Amino acid sequence: MRSPVALSIWAGIFALATIGSLAVKDALASAPQVELSGKTNAAIAAMLRGQGFAVRVEPHRFQSWIFFGTRGACRIAARDAVNAAHYAEAFREQMARIGSVRYLYRGNRTVGPPELTALLYRLVPRSLDRFGVHISRSVPIAVATSAGCSGGDFGLAHIAVAP
Repeated sequence: MRSPVALSIWAGIFALATIGSLAVKDALASAPQVELSGKTNAAIAAMLRGQGFAVRVEPHRFQSWIFFGTRGACRIAARDAVNAAHYAEAFREQMARIGSVRYLYRGNRTVGPPELTALLYRLVPRSLDRFGVHISRSVPIAVATSAGCSGGDFGLAHIAVAP
C-alpha cells in the first residue's frame, strides 16, 4: 500500500499534467482561424494579382480555397496549407492538373506539409493572442505550378498574417 504522501504527489503530478495539456490545447485554439484564413486568402490573391496573374478562386466548404492564376504560359494553383496534413492527398488530386504540389513556409520549400514546424511557430502567437497581443504569423502555402512557370515561389513562401 502506498503512503498518503506518495498518493498526494502522484495526484499533484496528474493535476499539473492535465492543466498543462489543457493550456496547450487552449493556446492552439485561441487564434481566430476564420479571420486568419480570410486574410491568408486575400494575401494569396493580392500576391498573384500583383504579379500580373489573372486569378480565379475555387471555394471549398471544408478545405482551404484554391487560387488558380494564369499569366502567359504559366499556370499556378495556391492555397492556405495550415491544415494540409489532413488534406494532403486531396490537395494533390485537386491541383494535379497544374503540377505537383509543394509546400512553402518561412522561405523554405518541402514536398510534404510542414506540420511540426508550423505548429511550433504557431504556439507563441496563439498563446500571446490570449493576452491581447496579436503578432504576425507565417502561413504554410500549398502551391503547384505548370511547366511554363520559371520555378519560382512567386513570393508565396513569405506570407504572414495577423489577427
